Amino acid sequence: MINSHAGNNSFWEAALNALQVKLVYNRAPLAAVSATGPVILIANHPYGVLDGLTMCYLASRLRPNFRILLNASLCREERIAEHTLPIDFAVSVAATRTNIDSKRKAIEVLRGGGALVIFPAGAISTAISPFGQVTDMEWKLFTAKAIQATQATVLPVFFHGHNGRLFQLVSQFSQTLRLSLIIYEVIKRIARPLHLRIGEPIPYAKLAAFNSRQDLIDHLRQVTYALGGIPQPDPARYKRYENNFVRKLKASAAPAVEH
Repeated sequence: MINSHAGNNSFWEAALNALQVKLVYNRAPLAAVSATGPVILIANHPYGVLDGLTMCYLASRLRPNFRILLNASLCREERIAEHTLPIDFAVSVAATRTNIDSKRKAIEVLRGGGALVIFPAGAISTAISPFGQVTDMEWKLFTAKAIQATQATVLPVFFHGHNGRLFQLVSQFSQTLRLSLIIYEVIKRIARPLHLRIGEPIPYAKLAAFNSRQDLIDHLRQVTYALGGIPQPDPARYKRYENNFVRKLKASAAPAVEH
C-alpha cells in the first residue's frame, strides 16, 4: 500500500524534478506492498546517483520511516540525514565501527516495521572488460542477513541502461577518474526518461526455504535481473570479476568511496 504520509514535495521527488528526470515504471507492485511490516527494496546499481534518488523516492511512497545504506561521503546533506545510514569504505577501525553501527541500525529500522533501501552490490555496475557486458559486482550477504533476521518482504527493482562507455573504460584503471565521471553521467541524463521495472513484492514465506545466505542473495539477483530480461552467469564469475576489479583499483592508488 502506498504511504499516505508521502508528500508530493519530498526531497527525493524535488531532486528528480530539478534534474527533469521522468520515471517510467509500473506502479502496481507498489500498491501490492503490505501497509505494515518490514520491507527491503533491492536493485541493481547502474548509475550511482539517479538510481539512488529513485529508490529513496519509491521507499518514501511505502513507509515514512525508511533508510538507505549509502556511501558515507554522501551522507552530509542535512535534508536527507534522517534517511541515510553511512557505509565507510576506508580501511580503518573507525570505518569498521561506522559500518557495524549502520548495519545494526538498519536491522532496527526493519524490526520497527520500516523500509530499507539496499544496492546489494555496494558499487556501481561496471563492464567486465572495457567493451564487455555491464553488470553488478557480487551481491553482498548483508541483504540476505537482514531478510532472515527480520523476515522482511522484498521488493526487487531493475534499472534499465547503464553509465556510458567512457565510464566503463576508465573504471578499468582509475578510481579517481571513475568517480569524477559520476556527475558527468548525471548531467548527461538531465531531461531524459529513466526506465525501471518493479517486481512483485516477495513475502518472507517464499524465501524462508533458503538456509544459505549465499543461495538467497544469488536467487534475488537472478529475480532482479530477470525483470530486465537479462540472464545471469554462474555466481562464481562475479567473484572473479570483483577480485580483478578491486585489484585494478588498488593499483591506481586511490581510495574506494562509492556505493
